[in-house]
Parts: sequence; structure tokens; C-alpha cells
Amino acid sequence: MVAESQRSRSRESYVHEQVLRTVQQRLEGCQYGFMFRKIEAEYEDGKLVLSGCVPSFYLKQNLQELLRDIPHVHQVVSDVDVVSSCGVSSVR
Repeated sequence: MVAESQRSRSRESYVHEQVLRTVQQRLEGCQYGFMFRKIEAEYEDGKLVLSGCVPSFYLKQNLQELLRDIPHVHQVVSDVDVVSSCGVSSVR
């Protein structure tokens, strides 16, 4: 029973690392990668939570599309703020 629990935790840890590595690779490899430097990602139990800021709604949409089909991710939650040169938008 203990060995099974350890294997389960080990697999969860592997999936967690794999998902975050894939996120990082996609962000760095896309044409807007330099705009996504302030984006942070957390993953747990199939849910990917994004936070940080981007300068336009267009980039926020691109970010979500870029990461929506990652294996083991069943839900993407975007807590990303759109920040223009005039300040923070009122819409998340």
C-alpha cells in the first residue's frame, strides 16, 4: 500500500513537472514569447492557472490558445491582467 502511494505521488510529480516544462517551452518558443515573460503558471490536478500581465487582450487570448491543448490539462484558468501604458484594465 505504501509503495502504491509513493508511485502515485511520483507520477503526479512527474506530470506536474512535465506540464510546467511544456508551458515554459511553448511560451519561450512562440512569436510573442518576449511579451509573456511576466506570466507565471501553476498546475494541480488537471488545472493550469495563469497569472501575470500582458499589454493587450489579443495577447491574453493568444496566451490561452497557446496553452489550452497541453496533455493532462483539463482546465485553463486565466488570472492574467491586461495592462496598457495607461494603467490596468478594469476587465480580467
